[in-house]
Amino acid sequence: MHCWKTVNIKREYGSTWLTIMAISLFVIVFSLSFILFGRVHPTFYRDDYFWLFMLCFVFLYPIHKLMHYFSLFEYRKSVKLRFKIDYKFIPIIRMRIKSIIPKNRYIITLLTPFIIINGLLIFAAVSYEEYAHFTSILLGYHCSICFIDFLYIKDLIGAPKDSVIEETPKGCEILVPSLI
Repeated sequence: MHCWKTVNIKREYGSTWLTIMAISLFVIVFSLSFILFGRVHPTFYRDDYFWLFMLCFVFLYPIHKLMHYFSLFEYRKSVKLRFKIDYKFIPIIRMRIKSIIPKNRYIITLLTPFIIINGLLIFAAVSYEEYAHFTSILLGYHCSICFIDFLYIKDLIGAPKDSVIEETPKGCEILVPSLI
């Protein structure tokens, strides 16, 4: 096997650009979903479950990471979790896989939280239209969390079909079989 490409999103784009794009994505998704849910079910919004919204807001990121972990269940022995604080107050959960994973499996792992959590949020917004403003905020927040996953997927889609992914301290290495 030889390395076809090394992907390090933070080094490639920079923290500032990633933050600006994630915030922009949050604003766009929140605005569009709030307008769409308001047009589909015009109603008066309620805030009597604000405490539940705050709980969901705080635990959305850890649940997102758990979805990644559970989608890698067969690789669980080679997954290493690490907790870190960025910018002195933002808790970050880092997950590193110490074995080689097929490209398609890695893409599915990256997409799993987006599909499941956003599907549940859209279902909640449609089912409980008086709380659609809360679910619109959570939907925008979760899409901004998924932004980095989509940047990885963008690089993985162009990789050769039979490639595998190995995570290293330098980033994700896309490995392809040697032609010998």
